Amino acid sequence: MMNKEIQLIIEMIAGDKQSYTSNELASFLNLKYTNGVYPYLKKLSDKELIHKIFKGDYSLNIHHNKIKDIKFVVTIFGKPAGILFTNESKKILQKFCKNPIIPKNQITRENLTTIKKIAEKTKVIHAVKEKGKEEDYFIACWEEPAKRVLDFFDIKLDFDEEEFKHTVIKYYSSIKNTSSPFDDETQKQLKRLNMETYLGNRDFILNKIKQYEFSFLDNVRNLTNSKNKQFTNPFCITSKITDWKMKYIYNTDKIEGNPLSMQDVRTILTVGSLSVEQDSKAVLETVNSRTALDNIFETSNELNIDFIKKLHLATQQGIDELAGGYKDKENCITDNEGTLIDTTTPVEFVEKRMDELLSWYDKNKSKLHPFVLAIIFHNQFVYIHPFNDGNGRVARLLLNFILIKNAYFPIIFYNDEKSKYYTYIRSSKTGDIKDFVSYILNLYRVQLEEF
Repeated sequence: MMNKEIQLIIEMIAGDKQSYTSNELASFLNLKYTNGVYPYLKKLSDKELIHKIFKGDYSLNIHHNKIKDIKFVVTIFGKPAGILFTNESKKILQKFCKNPIIPKNQITRENLTTIKKIAEKTKVIHAVKEKGKEEDYFIACWEEPAKRVLDFFDIKLDFDEEEFKHTVIKYYSSIKNTSSPFDDETQKQLKRLNMETYLGNRDFILNKIKQYEFSFLDNVRNLTNSKNKQFTNPFCITSKITDWKMKYIYNTDKIEGNPLSMQDVRTILTVGSLSVEQDSKAVLETVNSRTALDNIFETSNELNIDFIKKLHLATQQGIDELAGGYKDKENCITDNEGTLIDTTTPVEFVEKRMDELLSWYDKNKSKLHPFVLAIIFHNQFVYIHPFNDGNGRVARLLLNFILIKNAYFPIIFYNDEKSKYYTYIRSSKTGDIKDFVSYILNLYRVQLEEF
């Protein structure tokens, strides 16, 4: 059980207020009488974790290192982070800091229950299971949340962190994923590369962005409003949207290698798929893209995991057995010749990265210019590559959904400029998105004039 003092701190952090009355603090612990909370408050005060302020209210000592540690972890995981700050968890973490990988058969039943909860709720500990074998557990000691919890308990690693990272890479590389399109040796190499990227934090840009404000975006709203005023005839705007959708679908699918011509796409979307004698998968991709595209014009939708999976299901229905679900095999970003362009997030860490991305979006959707918000979200999504296939299509849909939801026109990435598009994605991996922002702004201006 979490001790009452830690529970109080977590509740105060979650409440996000500057101060609390003793009555409020007692209610956090479900105490019938307010006096019952004072022994816990005294312990916290003696350790200088809280302050007693004006009128007998209490506030957190936000400058105390232990408060900083708890606040950081709670900000990421919410109240479930409390499971990390129990005496039982402390003992478990001490064991992992002596032996970072522990097989299930070496864990007591009581500890295993807690370990599974930690793995499920916080990812400070991870489970790895190879088919036909019992799972092993290891501590993600290189991740900031794990570092903060260990600092809180003053636990030191009894092993070399960098050496352990190499062990994890080797460990994961030996485990075969299901449904891999690669031979075993290639799959192992790809897993090693993806794990090296993840452990080096090279698949994550949200903490690397070098600039958020771009003054050259100030006039985009005026340009958009001026264009909107031109559409007084609803039939005109309907016709233009229909034509735009055909161009969008042709180009977004063409970027991913779809062989259909613009006329094929037009025929499929106006006459029907049976009118085109082409590869059935190529035709289905076009039909699916139309269904997915329609979803992003429904601005009542909220950008969350379910919506992203819904878009993926729409694009991959009848093509990918895991349509609407995260990848179950390692993938990478390649060119049309199959040459490796970039690595992606390993299978085991996709859910974690996606949760981080959505958390970042929720915190910044009202702070950043929609163009900047959309570009960062799009790029981070591409670096994660959370699905077996269809990642590029979904990424471009999400970028446009953010623009539309913020009352901007959507844009098309033209297949003729595919290499330029890929170059800007790769170049922004260091956190410098200025060139990508300029590129999209130019696309927007040109396409707005043509719309």
